[in-house]
Amino acid sequence: MNPKNKGVAEKLRYYRESCALSHQQVADALNVERSTYTKYESGSSAVNVKMLIKLAKIFNVNPTDLLPDDPDDDERAKRLRDAARADSPIYQLSKDERGLIARYRVLSKAEKKQAVELMGKLSKKDD
Repeated sequence: MNPKNKGVAEKLRYYRESCALSHQQVADALNVERSTYTKYESGSSAVNVKMLIKLAKIFNVNPTDLLPDDPDDDERAKRLRDAARADSPIYQLSKDERGLIARYRVLSKAEKKQAVELMGKLSKKDD
C-alpha cells in the first residue's frame, strides 16, 4: 500500500462495507474493472477527483468524507457520524437492490429521470 493513498483506501473499504456492497458492485457502478477498484481500495492506485466524486455518490456521502481524517478531528463527532450511518435503511435491501442503488447514484439527473420512468413503466406491466 502506498502510504500516500492509505487514508483514502481505508475510507473506501469502510464505506463499501458499511453499504454492504461487494467490490464487483462498486466496480460495476463506476463502470471499471473489479481489479481497478480493488487497487483503489488497497491503496496501490490513487483515486482521481472525478472518481472520488462518483464513489461519494455511490456511498451517499460527501466527497470529503472519503479523504483521510484530520488528526485533530473531534473523536466524539466522528463517533456520532458513524452511529448515524449504522442504522441506515440500506441494510434492509437485498444484494441486487444495493447494486442497483449504487449504479443509480452515479447517473446524471437526466439519466435518473429516465431510470425512474422506466421503472414506472415496468411496474405497470404487472398490473
